Amino acid sequence: MLARSLRCVRCRTFARASSSPAFPSLVKVSSSSFTSSFSSSALAKNDAPWYLNPEESPSVTSPLKQIEIPDLPENHPQTLENLVVYLAQELGIDDLLVFDMRNKKHEDSVAEGACDMADFMVLGTGKSAKHLQKASTQLDFYIKHNLHQLPLTEGILKSGVLARYHRRLQKKGKKAPNYSKNTYGAEPNTWVMTDTKSDGIIIHMLTEERRLDLNLEYLWSDASEREKYERSHMRKDSDDIFRGIRYFHSSASHRANDSAFDAYDITFDNYSSRFQKLLKSHIVEPKSTPLAKIKDHLDLMYSAGLAINPDLLYSYFNTILQSEEFNSKLKSEAEAFKRRDTLFSNIIQKYNIKLTTEEVLKFIPLLIVSGSQIDNTLFRTIKDIIENPEIGGDHIVRHSKTINHLMRLSNKVADSLNVGHRAMKREIDLLLVSVYANRQNWIHFNQIIEAAIIRNDISILKAALPLVTACADLKTAVEFNDRVLPLLLEAGLDPELEQFVDLLAKRINNP
Repeated sequence: MLARSLRCVRCRTFARASSSPAFPSLVKVSSSSFTSSFSSSALAKNDAPWYLNPEESPSVTSPLKQIEIPDLPENHPQTLENLVVYLAQELGIDDLLVFDMRNKKHEDSVAEGACDMADFMVLGTGKSAKHLQKASTQLDFYIKHNLHQLPLTEGILKSGVLARYHRRLQKKGKKAPNYSKNTYGAEPNTWVMTDTKSDGIIIHMLTEERRLDLNLEYLWSDASEREKYERSHMRKDSDDIFRGIRYFHSSASHRANDSAFDAYDITFDNYSSRFQKLLKSHIVEPKSTPLAKIKDHLDLMYSAGLAINPDLLYSYFNTILQSEEFNSKLKSEAEAFKRRDTLFSNIIQKYNIKLTTEEVLKFIPLLIVSGSQIDNTLFRTIKDIIENPEIGGDHIVRHSKTINHLMRLSNKVADSLNVGHRAMKREIDLLLVSVYANRQNWIHFNQIIEAAIIRNDISILKAALPLVTACADLKTAVEFNDRVLPLLLEAGLDPELEQFVDLLAKRINNP
């Protein structure tokens, strides 16, 4: 009965709706009329939200499209324009500059290296290191597929390489030299260079801080425009007297020399002059100018493309040998000889210095000094023996093993027919006979004496007389008295050496 009554109710309801509708307004409204009535009423009352009203919605433009395209050089290839537009509009590289290097190969020595590398230098600024990493990847993809070239990208580190780089940096950071602890080595992906291999175009993308530090615009711009890119490091003037007192109180005295050096003047005279000042300052004030600061300047000079000539190397090595900072860290003779011997060879290899025959002969005396103990109080020089003939030389003062190699090298390199070589060879042998006599190494001592007799160098024989008298054993003294002394007497002795003839005879007769 309940089911029948429900069916009857349903039938009555539908029948009533079809015959006489109870809600005529709802029956006449269709979906289209509902939408039109809603939109017309809403817009008429200005109740629509702003995103549905195109007249009131703000005009949204991408910041990438606001980047200005720089002026391009005359007669530029279409590839250059396409790349610049792609960098600005697609990659978001800002502050773009294009330098034409085609006409600077014979005009400007500062941009000489860049002229040999490229015809166009494109310089742009990225927002961060991650931005440059993403932009370089997309730029490589664009060059491969649009220019059909295989680009060369430097300065970018991928995630895996970067993680390995940080692990190694943490392990070896304490042992690294000072010049490797700057921000350039600790912040990767801040300077990315891409050689497009097309029309001589090279693209440099840098972060804002890195671009400000490097100031590549100063190197590649015309001489007439360089004033615009000069970096001024001078502080602003102030009328505050306490500010001036605070500045001079906190500033070191050697800052006056630093202010005179212009790091952006990349010339050999500027950097070498600064290097010589640092060497002199280190001898006078080792604490204010440590060896690490001198080495950093030499690395900076070499990285700037300036050649390290033998004269700079000689001054640098000579200063190190006189340095209290260098010698104070040496605990034993073996450590001193090892460190000095490896120092010179490491410098030669690091800075790729080529030495001529004359330059090799010039360096040998300095290397003999570094491999011996001439500064030792027990070392007897020729001058010491002449001033005090009764001084004894029985103490053995050791030398490095490289001294014997230097002797053979000087014999091989020196040309006996060359007057200049003979003078340098004489200086070398005078040092060698002194070192060998104090070491009581009479085998090599006699080899030098025999070579001097062959080339008729009487000055070496005269220098050997005081050394033999003070340091030689009985056998060496007898051989020198029988073979060398007659030659000296025939050539004639200086007044200051005549007394050593009697002293030598006394040493032989009363051993």
